[in-house]
Amino acid sequence: MRKLLFTLIALCSLMLGNTVNAQVKFGVVGGWNVSKVSYEDLQGTAKSRSGWYLGPKAQFTLPLVGIGLDVAAEYSQRKLNADGNNKTYRSIEIPLNLRYQIGINLAKVYVMTGPQFGFQVGSDIWNVKDPTNTTAAQETFKLKKSNVSWNVGAGVQLFSHLEAGIGYNFALSKYAKLLNGDGTIKANTWQIQVAYLF
Repeated sequence: MRKLLFTLIALCSLMLGNTVNAQVKFGVVGGWNVSKVSYEDLQGTAKSRSGWYLGPKAQFTLPLVGIGLDVAAEYSQRKLNADGNNKTYRSIEIPLNLRYQIGINLAKVYVMTGPQFGFQVGSDIWNVKDPTNTTAAQETFKLKKSNVSWNVGAGVQLFSHLEAGIGYNFALSKYAKLLNGDGTIKANTWQIQVAYLF
C-alpha cells in the first residue's frame, strides 16, 4: 500500500508540475452511498443503510495515454446501523484515485482506484442498545476522528463533461471503538455517483 501511495503522490506531483501538458478540469461530484457495519471482537447485527455525499473535485489527465488523477473534497453523511440503532456518520472525505480512461470525446469508459481519507465532523459518541433484548446492557462507542479506506470503481464520461459511475469503498481502519472493551466496528460502502466537469 505504501508503494501505491507513493506512486499516486508522484503522479500527482508530475501532473501539477506539468499543467501545461496535462488536461485539468474542475467540477462537482455527488452521490448515494450504502454502508454496512462489521464487527471485530464483538457480537452484533447490522443492516445496510443509505446516505449521500457532495463536493468539489479536480481531474488531471495526461493526454494520449489516458492516465490521470481524481481528487475531491466531499461532505459525506453515511448512515450506520448496529443492533437496530442508527447513527449518522458525518465526515469530510478526500478520495485520491488513480484513473485510466479510454474512448472518444463523445463517450469514454474509465476505471479507478486509490485511497480515501476521512475526517469525522459530527458527534463522536454512539450509544447502542439492542431493542429486542431488554436485559442487554447499553454499549457506548467512540467514533474515531479519522479513518482510511480504499476505493475501486468504474464508469462512463459523456461529452467530456458528465460522468456516472459505481464504486466500492473498503474500510482499512476502524470507525469506532467500544469505550469499555476491546470491540471495534468499521463499515464498507457501495457508492453510485455523478459528476459534472466544467
